[in-house]
Amino acid sequence: MRATTDNQTKPLPRVARTPFYYGWVVLVVAALASFTSAPGQTYTFSVFQNSLIDDIGLSSTAISTLYLFGSLTAALVIIVVGRSLDILGPRIMLVVSTLLLGLGAMWLSWADSAWTLFVGFAIMRSMGQGALSLIPATVVSVWFVRKRAMALALMALGGAVASGFYPIYGATLIEEFGWRTAWVMIAFTAWGLLILPSVLFVRTSPESIGLLPDGDSTERDQVDDGAVTKTGESERSWTLNEAMHSRALWFLIFAGTAQSLVGTGVTFHQVSYLTSKGFTSSGAAGVFVVFAPTMIVGQFVSGYLAGRIQIRYLIATGQGFIVVSMLLLLGVSELWHAYLYGAVLGLNMGFLMNSTQAVWPAYFGRNHLGSIRGVTNFGMMAAAALGPLPLALALDLTGTYTAGLLLYMMLPPLCGVAALMAGNPTSSSRARALAA
Repeated sequence: MRATTDNQTKPLPRVARTPFYYGWVVLVVAALASFTSAPGQTYTFSVFQNSLIDDIGLSSTAISTLYLFGSLTAALVIIVVGRSLDILGPRIMLVVSTLLLGLGAMWLSWADSAWTLFVGFAIMRSMGQGALSLIPATVVSVWFVRKRAMALALMALGGAVASGFYPIYGATLIEEFGWRTAWVMIAFTAWGLLILPSVLFVRTSPESIGLLPDGDSTERDQVDDGAVTKTGESERSWTLNEAMHSRALWFLIFAGTAQSLVGTGVTFHQVSYLTSKGFTSSGAAGVFVVFAPTMIVGQFVSGYLAGRIQIRYLIATGQGFIVVSMLLLLGVSELWHAYLYGAVLGLNMGFLMNSTQAVWPAYFGRNHLGSIRGVTNFGMMAAAALGPLPLALALDLTGTYTAGLLLYMMLPPLCGVAALMAGNPTSSSRARALAA
């Protein structure tokens, strides 16, 4: 398939001569990158928390505060990552991010003080939660337009599988080799998984190898956030400056804060919270195994609905289920209660994750997506950075997590309203009507 009529006399590059659309190859590597981001995600840190408290001698609040500032640092770094992605392309950025992620894990293996722990948190959050979450979603959004929401759901399978695998993997490594050696082994796992596939298979865009998005051979109708338009009309791309002057951008950033803040907070303290209820560490970690498959289901539900319902309505709906998840967590008294909570939370986090990945190209196009997502991810990562602190303070001040969980339930309704106020995604001169 060729990108344009003008190119039909030119042979496609060898990499594009697959019997199927080459974007699916890129998507597989993106899913692998999503899986590899796990060492920098909260669910992996969760199983290390008690080891850090016992070995380094810091309180839960102290570690949560260090995690906060490490994550805030990562939120600043992600702006640079997004801009660099537009300039250097995904192949270079994936390799560099993976190398740094491994080095961050190595650093954590010998952390013995507050400042060394902060540096480790900052590196791991910048590369794991930040770069290796932003880059895969952005490159998939560039390679797919009509099939974008479902392609993002397929890509996110990597992260969903990792959320079930890595807590068990980390806990097993800690039990067998100790938490310091566990970080070393995690570093080599990341390097072995992602560096070579990124070098061999990732390309910047379909146009860069003579193809069109979705594998189309000619311009055809594109479905984007429920609106059917011609390709040329639906993919009007905003610059970063234009997007930042749109009120839709800021409403959507705020709409994603509950998912980031609450999801990170409960995940960070989940093992500690459930062990405080009398469950074993392995039983508490086992909730992540329930979380992972339901997250996958949520992603595909969102991917299916995104072509039929405007994404802002999906984001607003997900806020109600965040509140339901917190009520279930407050009521946990038996292990099956914990698994029910994990199933509902996983379903909703997958649903919201896919929705908030698909919303940015739907509103702002593909050409400057890295830079725009660098800014949007800054807001969501800053919210995630704050997530663990309310629960840590509640525990240290009151001896239970209850007050923190009640506080969490106040944010989602506001985020739901913000999603509804974002307006419809537009592409032509109507786009300026959304500008502030």
